[in-house]
Amino acid sequence: MATQRRNNKSTRKYRTYGSVAYQPEPELEPVRAPARKGQTAGSPVRRPEPPRRTQARPRRRPAVRPNIQVRSQSAVSLFAVVGLFSVLACALLLVVSCAQLAMANHDIVELRSTLADLQDKNRTLRAEYELVYDLEAIEKQFLSDGTMVRPGAGQTVYLDLSAGDNVVYYDGAGEGLSGLLQRVQRFFDGLLS
Repeated sequence: MATQRRNNKSTRKYRTYGSVAYQPEPELEPVRAPARKGQTAGSPVRRPEPPRRTQARPRRRPAVRPNIQVRSQSAVSLFAVVGLFSVLACALLLVVSCAQLAMANHDIVELRSTLADLQDKNRTLRAEYELVYDLEAIEKQFLSDGTMVRPGAGQTVYLDLSAGDNVVYYDGAGEGLSGLLQRVQRFFDGLLS
């Protein structure tokens, strides 16, 4: 019997009337109550449920609005007028700046598309330029004319680089501010040497 009760502990059922649990009851065995007159010993006893009383709700009184005296409208303050105009000015400036931003954005999109078109045109023109100045075609043209002759084995050209480096000034170097600075430099060089 003790082992049966241990096994039935986890399988107990609770009888409820409404939301309150009254008595745990094992699933397999019915609850046995003491025998009363007119009842047999093996029948389950059901306790009568006490009648529920409905609670009387208090009456709601209709809402009475307090009698408030309203002040008469006074003159509009200067601070409110200035604040309203400043808010309107800020809103107007915001709308204008948004419009300018949209126009600038539209111009940027147009310039980017123009730039892409010009870059494509640049690539095609460079390809055409390279084809126009094809060195092999020019060489063939001048060789066929006779204006250019291929050098023979006996033709030798020598370049003489034994002379020192020299600089040639253009004719206007002695005039203006640079000429004045050169004369002053020569003067100080002459004094120091």
